[in-house]
Amino acid sequence: MTLQMSWVTLLWSMNAAACLTLAVVNLIVWLNARNEWGHLLFFAAAASASTIAILELLGMHAGSILEFSNLLRWAHVPYCVLIVSIVWFARIFMGAGRIWLAWTITGLRTVALLPNFLATYNLNYGQVTALKHIRLLGEDITIIEGKLNPWMSLGQLSSLLLLAYLLDASRTIWRRGEKRRALFFGGSLILFTLFAALDVVLVQMNVLQLPYMVSFAFFGIIVVMAYELSRDVIRASRLSRELRATEAGLRETQQRLSLAADAAHLGIWVRDLKKDEIWASENWRDLFGFTHTEELIFERILERMHPEDRAIFNQNFTKAISSDGHYETEYRLILPNGQMRWISSRGRVETNGGGAPKLLRGISVDITDRKRAELEVAQQRNELTHLTRVTMLGELSGSIAHELNQPLTAILCNAKAIGHLLDQERIDLGEIREALKDIVAEDKRAGEVIHRLRLLLTKGEVQFQPVDLNEIVEEVLKLVRVDLGRHGVTAQTELPPGLPKIDADRVHLQQVVLNLVLNAADAMANNPADSRALIVRTGHLKDEGLFLSVTDDGIGIAPEQLEKVFEPFYTTKSHGMGLGLSVCRTIVAAHGGKLLATNNPTRGATFRFVLPFVREVRA
Repeated sequence: MTLQMSWVTLLWSMNAAACLTLAVVNLIVWLNARNEWGHLLFFAAAASASTIAILELLGMHAGSILEFSNLLRWAHVPYCVLIVSIVWFARIFMGAGRIWLAWTITGLRTVALLPNFLATYNLNYGQVTALKHIRLLGEDITIIEGKLNPWMSLGQLSSLLLLAYLLDASRTIWRRGEKRRALFFGGSLILFTLFAALDVVLVQMNVLQLPYMVSFAFFGIIVVMAYELSRDVIRASRLSRELRATEAGLRETQQRLSLAADAAHLGIWVRDLKKDEIWASENWRDLFGFTHTEELIFERILERMHPEDRAIFNQNFTKAISSDGHYETEYRLILPNGQMRWISSRGRVETNGGGAPKLLRGISVDITDRKRAELEVAQQRNELTHLTRVTMLGELSGSIAHELNQPLTAILCNAKAIGHLLDQERIDLGEIREALKDIVAEDKRAGEVIHRLRLLLTKGEVQFQPVDLNEIVEEVLKLVRVDLGRHGVTAQTELPPGLPKIDADRVHLQQVVLNLVLNAADAMANNPADSRALIVRTGHLKDEGLFLSVTDDGIGIAPEQLEKVFEPFYTTKSHGMGLGLSVCRTIVAAHGGKLLATNNPTRGATFRFVLPFVREVRA
C-alpha cells in the first residue's frame, strides 16, 4: 500500500488519537479536582468521540455484512454517551438549558439502545442487503446498503431535541450578556451537531455514497469544548496568580497594620455574637489588664469598667447591635492594680446573609494623656472665666454698692424710726411692726444681691442642671439695673412664658448674658439720651433649642470685625481686656451652641446664641 492509499487510515487514526489524548488529560485533571464535573464530562465525550472514530475506521475495512452491522451496533453506545455528555456539559459549563429537556434527551437516547441491540442488525438498518466498495482518498473502503430501521426515528428525534436544547441554552447566555460564549461555544456546538445529524441522514438515504464521518463533526465539538475549558483553566491560573499576589499584598498590609497598631498602642478585638466568644490582640489585653492566655468573657470586661460608665457602654453596645451597626464611646477602666485608664473604643457590626448581627469588630486606644490634658485645659478655662467675671463685677462695683446701699439705708432709717417711737410715752405698736416689716424686706433684698454676687464670684466646677433661661435674664437685669440707669440705657425684654428648661450651668450663662448686656450698653454710649434702648429676647426654635439675643441701637460692627470680636485680646474699648466675648463663645460652645454677631438692618448689632434642650453627653 502506497502512502497515498493510507490517507483514510491516517486521518481517522489522528482524529481518534487527538480525542483520546484530550480525554486522558481531562481525566487526570478531574482526578485531582473531583468537584470539576466539566472535566469528567469532557473526558466521557472525548473518549466516546475517539471510540466512534475507531469504529468508523474499522467499518470502512469490514469484510462482511455481519462484521459491519456489529460495528455499527456498538457505535451507538459511545454515541449515546457522547450526546448525554454534551447535554450535561452545556448545562454545567454554560449554566443554561432547560433541565426537563436535558433529561428528555438523556432518557430518549438511552431508550434507543434497546431496539439497537434487540433488532436483527442495529438501530440504523432493519435489513442489510449488501456491502459496497468505493474508493476514497486513494484507498478502497466499504460502505453498507440496506433498509432503514423504523426505530431510527428515536435517534433522529434525540438529535433534533439536542439542537433545540443548544439553541435555547445559547439564547439564555446571550440574554445574560455572555455574547462571545453564546456565539462561539453555543453556535459551534449547534453547527457541528447539525453536521453530524445531516451526515447520518444523507448516508443512510444513499444521497451520499460515502462512509459515516460523524467522528469529524464530533471532533469539532471536542475541540470547541477543549477550547472553552482551556480558557477557564487559563483564567483560573491567572486568578490563582492574582490571588497569590493579593495574599502577599494582604500579608504585607497586615504586617503594616500590625506595626501601625503597635506604634499607636491600638487594641483590636472581635466578638462573635453567635458563639459569644471574644478575640483580642496582645495590645488590647495589655490595655485592659488581661494576661495573654486569660479567657475573655464580656461580663469580666464590664467589671473592669468604672461603675458610672457601664450603663452608657451597655446602651451604646446594644444600640449598635439592634439598629445603628456601629458605636463610638469613651469610658474609664479600673485596672487590677488600682490604676485608672481612659479608653476610646469604636466598633462596627458585621451581619450574615440574612441581615442578622454576626460579628462585632473594633479598636480600643488609651486616651488617658489626652483626658488629663483636657482636664487641665478645662481648669485653665474655668480660671479664665472666673477672672473675666470678677473683672466685670469690678467694673460694676459702683452699681453693686448702690444696690446694697439702698436697702442698708432703708434699714438704718427704719431702725432710727423705731428708736424714736420707743422714746414716746405712748408706743404705737402698729407703726413699729410696719417698720420691722420694712427692715426684714430690705434685709432680704440686700441678701439677694449678696447671694447673686457670691454665685458670680464663686470659682467652682461647672455644674449642668435644668435652668430657666428667662429667670437668668431677669436676675442679670436686676444686677445691672442701676448701672444701666446711670448710663441712660433702657432695657426691654421679650420673654415668652412657659419656655422649657435647658441643661446648663447657671452661673456661666449669667456671665454670658451679663457680658452681652454690658457690651450693648457700651455700644450706645455716644447715642443721644433718648435712643439708648437694648432688647433682650428669648424664644423656642423647633428641633434646635432655645435662643437668646441682645440687640442694641449703637453704631454696629464693621463687617470684617464680626468674627474678630470673638478673638482673645481683641477689643475696641480703651479700658477692655478683649477676653469677654472670647470667653462667652467658649462657654456657649461648652453648652453645645454657638455665639454669633450680626448687624441690624437699620443700625446697631445683635448677639445671639442657641442652646439645645439637653446637652449631648458622650460616655
